[in-house]
Amino acid sequence: MADLPSAPQPPDQTSDQLPENPNLWSPLRRLIFRLVFCYCMLYALCCGNATIWELIPFHVGEHLSDWTNWPFSHAAEWLAQHSFHVQGVGAKLHETGSGDTAIAWIELGVFAVTAIVASLIWTGLDRKRTHYRKLFGWMRFILRISLGYAMLSYGLVKVFPLQMPPPSLAVLNEPLGSTSPMTLLWTLIGLNPVYEMVCGLAEVAAGVLILFRRTALAGALLTAFVVSNVVLYNFFFDVPVKIFASHLLLLAIVVIAPDVPALLRFFFLHKPAVPTGSWMLPEKKRVLRIETCVIVVVLLLTSGMNGYEFTKSIQRSREGLVHPSPFAGIWRLDAATLNGQPKPYLTGDGLPMTALSLEPTGRVMARASDNALWRGGWKLDTKKHALFVYSVGHGGVDYSYAQSDANHLVLTPTGDDARKESVLNLTRVPLPASYPLETRGFHLINEWGLER
Repeated sequence: MADLPSAPQPPDQTSDQLPENPNLWSPLRRLIFRLVFCYCMLYALCCGNATIWELIPFHVGEHLSDWTNWPFSHAAEWLAQHSFHVQGVGAKLHETGSGDTAIAWIELGVFAVTAIVASLIWTGLDRKRTHYRKLFGWMRFILRISLGYAMLSYGLVKVFPLQMPPPSLAVLNEPLGSTSPMTLLWTLIGLNPVYEMVCGLAEVAAGVLILFRRTALAGALLTAFVVSNVVLYNFFFDVPVKIFASHLLLLAIVVIAPDVPALLRFFFLHKPAVPTGSWMLPEKKRVLRIETCVIVVVLLLTSGMNGYEFTKSIQRSREGLVHPSPFAGIWRLDAATLNGQPKPYLTGDGLPMTALSLEPTGRVMARASDNALWRGGWKLDTKKHALFVYSVGHGGVDYSYAQSDANHLVLTPTGDDARKESVLNLTRVPLPASYPLETRGFHLINEWGLER
């Protein structure tokens, strides 16, 4: 008997199905999209912190980043002074190692208000449009590029372990109870470069995966996972990058959001599911070529520029550790004078410096009178008999140097700095020959944990 034709099969319920009418979004959904779009694009392109503009070489990208951020940062500065009555250093835009300044928090409010106003105007002008499926795809693509660039940048600076350097002389000679939570965290991670490199590799993997269409969801999930840990570190150890880290997590969640139903179906209902492809860019050859070109450029520029700079920094640090400069060490500031009159070297918070730690790696730690440390860098030019010292909050100063003996150092400002900077008289602080924190090393077998 001939086989009877099989009955028509119902459509595969596990396939990636669009809603019954994908071209009809509810008014609330359209409004939410406009608001999310405006805020995310404003932050991704105008935050002034690791924006994709910085991928453009020859300082052009830096200028573009400054220009896009200028109206928002200056509006926040004006509000800080006139509406929130912020006093002191926080009332003005200033050089800072922090991303969580008073002006930065106010700037977030400026972004939010701008996004709300823009979305309301957009709603009034575009009431007839029924969906933004294609625009959502482009937004998702821009956010992927932004996240990929940020994760690669942050990851590479750990792969070439530079973000958390080995413990500085200043920290090694600081009583544990006097260290700040951030310094303790930085010291813990920087103590073993391999651990820092593993953390960096996870961030690099997330950055690479999120760039490519087929692995974007995996990259976004890994980004959210890795950045969640960074956010916890920043909040619980008071690391001043809370705003930026939280927004990286927010942008990753926005990228993941369209695929949340499929993820819930797979992980919680244990049913087959596929990502929501409707939020991707249109699969046209020209669009795919543009996407591929952009991704290749992001990878090449991020890896090339960062890799070159980081390699040079690693080489300088290793040279300093192998052949330390005779100036490396901790120097107590005995006197600071300008034209024969006392004039303190002021740290970023306006307090006088009491000691200067010149690290063998080329880093600087300037200690203020309240024992706070201000990081920076130094460079010695023996041919010109010159020493350049830079610290956050004070800036860089060119000095000539003189020594009566190995334990005393006089730094005299040169050039334009001679009119405004003080002559520094320094005395070397005796230091231990070694530190157990650095020499303990790894032990596979331990009869008990060493505590001291």
